[in-house]
Amino acid sequence: MSWTMFSKPKSARRNARVMASVAAALTLTFGVVMPAGMPEVAGVVAEAQTTDIGVALTSGDQLTVTSGDTAKFEGKFASDATLNGMEITADSASDLEFADGKYSLTVNGKKIALREGDNLGVDVSSNPVKFSITGLNAKVVDGATFVFETPEISSGAIFSDTSVAASGEIAQTSETPKPDNSESAEPAESSSGVEREDDSVAADAPDVPGVEAGEPPLEVSEPSANDPVAAPRAAQPQRAPQRMAAPAAADAAYSFRIAKNNGDTNGTGYVLKGSRYIPTFVIPADQLSNGTITLPKDTEVILETNIDSYMSKDSADMIVYYTGTNGGWYETKATYKRISNKKYQVILPQISIGGPAQIQFMGLHRGGTNTVYSATFNLPTPPPIPKCENPTPETEVVRKAAPRQLTAEEFAYGSPVYVVTGTPKDLKRDTSILSRQVDQGKAYHEVGRSPWVYNSLMYDPNDNWLYAVSQKRGLNGDNCYPAGNLLQIDPGTGEVHNLGPIKKPGTQTTAFETEGDRDFSNAGVWTENGYFVANASTSGSRKFYRVNTDNSTAERVFGNQISFAEDWAVLPDAPRYMWGFQSKAGSKDRVILERIDTATGQISTWDLSNLTTLDGRRIVFSSASWGKAWTYSNGNLGFGAGSDQAGQNGFELKIDNPSSSQPTFELVNILNNLPDSFNTDAASSLVAPPPEFQSNLAVKKLRSKTEIINGEPRTFWTITVENTSDHPSSGGTFYEYLPTDTHFGINRSGPTAKFEGFGPGSSLVNGRKPGPDQIGAGSGILAGMNAEAPSGGEGKYMTGYVGTIPPHAKVEFVVSAPVRTDEHGNLKTVCSPNRVKLVATDSESGPGDADNVSTEACVDKVAVDTEPQPVPGTQNEFTARYNVVVEYPKTPGYESNEVVYGQLLDTPKFVGAAAVTGATVVFRDEFNRLSEPRDFRGPGPYALNGNNTPKITKPEGVDGSTGKHVYEVTVRFTLDASKLDETSVPEGHPSEPSGNYRCYEENGLYEPNFGLMNEAEMGGWKDTDCIPLTPPEKKMGIFLEKVSYNPDAPDQIQTGGLLDGAEFAVHRADPNGALNLNSDGSVNLDTNPVVRQSQTNTAGRVGLQGLDAPGVYYLIETKAPQGYNLLVEPIKFSTAWDEKGNAIIEVLSGGGVAVSGNQCDKTGIPECDSKVGILQIADVTKGEMPKTGGNGVALWAMAGAALAAAGVFAMRRRNA
Repeated sequence: MSWTMFSKPKSARRNARVMASVAAALTLTFGVVMPAGMPEVAGVVAEAQTTDIGVALTSGDQLTVTSGDTAKFEGKFASDATLNGMEITADSASDLEFADGKYSLTVNGKKIALREGDNLGVDVSSNPVKFSITGLNAKVVDGATFVFETPEISSGAIFSDTSVAASGEIAQTSETPKPDNSESAEPAESSSGVEREDDSVAADAPDVPGVEAGEPPLEVSEPSANDPVAAPRAAQPQRAPQRMAAPAAADAAYSFRIAKNNGDTNGTGYVLKGSRYIPTFVIPADQLSNGTITLPKDTEVILETNIDSYMSKDSADMIVYYTGTNGGWYETKATYKRISNKKYQVILPQISIGGPAQIQFMGLHRGGTNTVYSATFNLPTPPPIPKCENPTPETEVVRKAAPRQLTAEEFAYGSPVYVVTGTPKDLKRDTSILSRQVDQGKAYHEVGRSPWVYNSLMYDPNDNWLYAVSQKRGLNGDNCYPAGNLLQIDPGTGEVHNLGPIKKPGTQTTAFETEGDRDFSNAGVWTENGYFVANASTSGSRKFYRVNTDNSTAERVFGNQISFAEDWAVLPDAPRYMWGFQSKAGSKDRVILERIDTATGQISTWDLSNLTTLDGRRIVFSSASWGKAWTYSNGNLGFGAGSDQAGQNGFELKIDNPSSSQPTFELVNILNNLPDSFNTDAASSLVAPPPEFQSNLAVKKLRSKTEIINGEPRTFWTITVENTSDHPSSGGTFYEYLPTDTHFGINRSGPTAKFEGFGPGSSLVNGRKPGPDQIGAGSGILAGMNAEAPSGGEGKYMTGYVGTIPPHAKVEFVVSAPVRTDEHGNLKTVCSPNRVKLVATDSESGPGDADNVSTEACVDKVAVDTEPQPVPGTQNEFTARYNVVVEYPKTPGYESNEVVYGQLLDTPKFVGAAAVTGATVVFRDEFNRLSEPRDFRGPGPYALNGNNTPKITKPEGVDGSTGKHVYEVTVRFTLDASKLDETSVPEGHPSEPSGNYRCYEENGLYEPNFGLMNEAEMGGWKDTDCIPLTPPEKKMGIFLEKVSYNPDAPDQIQTGGLLDGAEFAVHRADPNGALNLNSDGSVNLDTNPVVRQSQTNTAGRVGLQGLDAPGVYYLIETKAPQGYNLLVEPIKFSTAWDEKGNAIIEVLSGGGVAVSGNQCDKTGIPECDSKVGILQIADVTKGEMPKTGGNGVALWAMAGAALAAAGVFAMRRRNA
C-alpha cells in the first residue's frame, strides 16, 4: 500500500504542529504516550496498489503424477485481499504432454473459468514450467483455499521445487485506537471486540514448562540487581515497564537475522495466547553448534513488523519462552521496549536454546492477520563455540586427500565389502570399528578403530576412499568428535580424516535441516549422480541430501520425498538407482524394497516377502531395519540387519533389468553371521578391481559312480569349485539342481539325497581340510552345504557355499541321491541331467561367468552298422561300428556355458560266439575336428577319454558348435558260427523269438551276451546299442535207415529190424528239381553234384549233414543189403521247416512205399530231439521183385530202403 498526504487549511496545520509539540513534550517529560483520542498529526487516505499477498502451498513442493492423471496444486491464502493474479512454477523431470487444454482454478469452492491465451499463460518449453493466471478480481480472506488443476498428463510427471505467488490488493484492517496506559493502542481480535489477556504459556509448550517426563525443572534466568527487569509473573498492579536505553546494534559483536516469524506448526508464525497471537521463531540451523546456541546476557533482539503491531500492557507478559538444550520448554523474564508501532526491542538474560530451537515473545502480538515479524539478534559477544579439550590429529580439520592406490592387502580375502559397527551397542557408543567381510559374511577382519562415531558409509570408486558422516558421540555428544562432519576413511587402515562440518553451499550454515538429520545420518551410497545421505530412521526427517566431498557441502534434494530404507546399495550396471529395504516403520512386517531414482527422486517399491531361495528359505525380518547395504563385486546386492534389535541375519539379492518398470529378483543366499550392532553400515566399490587383483572361480560337475549302498542304488556326483586365478577369491554360493525325475530329492524321511562330505581332491590350507567350522586365523577353507528338506514336500535343490579360496585351491563337494525305479521296479536310466550353478562373490577375470554353470552331460550309444562287416583279406575277422555321443542335455532351463564330463568307458558285451580282439577310436569335437585314431587291444573296456575331463565349450549353434563330442568306436572280433543258436533267450524274456544271434532290449537297455551288444558308461550312467548277427545257415541233417518191408503195415514207421550193408549216393537236384543223366546212363555230376556217399552201419543207420532246407534231393541205392534187391528207381525227396522249426521230409517220387512222420521218441536215435522227421521206405528180398539193371543207376530196383531225417535249426537274424 502507498499513502498520499493531502493538505489542510493553514490553521489546521498550525494547530497540528502545536499539538504535536505538546505530545512530544509530554513524551519526553513524563514518558507517556499521547492519548489516541487526540487529533491526528497528519491525515492520511489509503490508495489501492497491487502487491504480493500471502499464499502458501499445502500440497507440498513435490508432486508425482502418474500417466493419465491431472496435476493438482493446492494451497491457502494468508490475508484478506482482492486476488488479481497467481503464478505457479515447478521443476519438471521430463517433458510435459497434456491431453487437452482444460485447466481449472477453484477458490474457496468456487470455480473460475480459465482459458489459455486469455487469462492463463502456460510455459512448458523451459524448466521450471510456469502457469500464469491474470484478471481474477476475486475476494479472498485469510485461510481461503485454492486448487489449480492441469489437464491429464499423457506420460506422467514429477514436479519438484514447486512455488506459488499471488498478487492483489490487501484489505486494510480498520483499527479503532482506545485510550489506555499501554505502549500503543491494541486491536480487538476476539469476536467481542476486546482482546483478552491470560497467563497461559505457549500453545505448543507443555502446561508446566520444563517438567516434562525425564526433563529438568523449569529454568528461570534471574537478572542482576542492576538490570532493569520486567515484573514477575505474579499478579501486580498494571504499570508501564521501566525503560532503559538498549545497546546499539552497531555495538553488537555478532548479529544474525530471521526474516520472518516461522516457529509455529500451521504456517502462520504465531501461537495463540488467550486472545493474542504472539510471534514465534526458529533459530536457523547455521547458528547452532551441535544443535544448540547460547545467547549471552544483554543480547538485544529487534523485532520489526510490516504493519502496526502491539506490545502487551501487562508486565507479567514481559517474558520469552524457549526450548532448552534437552528439547523441553522454559521461560525467562526479559525487558521489552517499543521503539515504534512497528519496531520493538527485547533485552535477554543469558539463555541456551536447543532441541527444536524455538523462541516465543510473550510481550508482543500482531496487528492484522497479515502482520509479519522479523527478528535481529545482536549479541554483545559471539556465541560460545564448544571447543575440543583434547585435540588429536583425527579431530583436526584437514583437506581432502588425493586419490589413493589400491593395495594387495585389501584384496587378501577377495573383493572387499566394508562394514562399520559401533560399540557399545547402544546410544552410548563412542567407537567405530571398520571391518572387511570374510568367508561370505561368516567372519569379519577388523581394519581399524576410531573415536569418531560414523555412518552413511560409502565407497567412492573415483578415488578409492571411504566416506562417512559423523554421528553424535555418546549420549551428550563430544566437542572433539561432533556430529554432521564429513569423514574420509582409509579402507586399508581405517584411519579417519576430518574434512569438517557439512555446510550449505556458500554459507557457514549446517546443511542439515533438522538436528536429527545431522546427529544420526544413517544411510549413504555413491551413485552416478553423487553421494547421497539421509537419516531415514524415526529420529530423522528421512529426506535426502547430496554431499559434495570436494568442499564438504550438501544440499537437500528430491523435494519432500522420504525414504524408509536405512541404508542403500547401487548396482554397477544401473548406478542411477539406489536400492534399500524399508524399516518396519514403513513396511510393518513386510519385506519392502525401495528403488530411488537419483535423477528424479522418484521412489518405486516392491513387496518381496514371499521371495525364496531355490532351496525354499525366506528373508527373516527380525530387527527394526536393514541398516547395512552393500554391492558384491559380482553385481549382486547384500543387506544386513540394523537398529538396537539387530541380529546377524542378512541376504544376497540378484536384480535383473534393474532400470525397467518390472525388474526381476532372485534371492541368492541367506546370511546368518553378520556383525550385529546398534549403529551399523556397509559399503563397497561398484567398480571391478583392476586385473592384478581379480580372481576367478570355476565349477565342474561330474557323475562319479552309481552303486548299491545298504541295498539302495545311489548315484554320486562330485562338484568342484576351484580358484583358477593367481589371486584370492571371496568365494561364492552354488545351487545343486537334483535330477528328481530319475533320483530322489531331499526328504525328511525315506530315500533322500544328501551331502556326503568333501572329496579327496580338496585343497588343504594351513594343513586343514575344508569345513563349515573353518573360521578364523589358521583355519582351512570355509565350505559346506545346506541339505534341509523343505516343509511339506521334496526338495529339488541343495545350496553350497565356499569362503575365501587361495589362488589355485579347490574344494570338492560330494553329493548323492537314490535312483528311482519305474512301475516295473527297474532303475530309471534316461538322460536326466544334474546341474550346478555358482554365484561367485567377486567380479571375475578370465571367462567370468562362463565357467560358473556346469551341467551334467548326456551320454548316448548309437550303432552305426546294421550288420557286421568282414575285414578284407582275412578269413574270419569282422568289425562293428558304434558312436558314443556326449552332448548338452535337451531339457529346457538346463543350458550352461559349457559341459564337463568325466571318464567315458566303452565295453563290448558280445555273444559268446564273437571273440573281441580290439578297437579303434576316433574323437570328433563340437567343431567337427577329428583326432588321430587310437588303437586299443583286448576285449575292453576302453577308456575313450583316458583320465581327462573334457569340456564341450559351446552350445549347439554357437560359433558353429554341434554341442556334442562324438567318439567313433570300431570293434574288431572273430566269429565261431557253430556257437550261434536258434534257441537261447535272455532270462525273463518270452521263449519266442529265440536265438543268441539276436538283440534283446529291456527298459531302454540291450541285454549283454546276445548279438553284438556294446555299452557306454559315464560315472554309472549307462547307455547301450546292439548289432544283430546273421542267423545260422538252415542246414538239415539226415539219418538213413533200412527196414524190411512189412506188408501188414506199409504206412507205419518201424522201430526195429534195421538192415546194414546198404550203400547209396545222394545228389542235389538241379535248379528245376530234376536229375540229369549222361548218355551212358550215369548221373551228370555238374548239374547234380553228390552231396554224400555212404554206407549204413551195423545198426542200419547213417547220418547225412549239410542238406539245404528247403531243398530237393535224389537218393540212389548203389548196393543193397545182403539178400535184398536194389531200389528200382531213385527216391526223390524234399527238405523243409515248418513254422515251429520242425524238420519236414517229403517223398516226391520213387516207389509208393514211403512212410513219414514225427515220432522221435520211437526212433531210438540218441541224437534225436523233438524236431526230427521220419521217412521209411520198405525193401524186399531177392526174387520178389525183378532187377531192372546192374550196379549204379541202371539197377533201379531198390527195395526196403528206409530214410530217417533229423534237422537242426540254424540261427536266424532277427532285428530288435
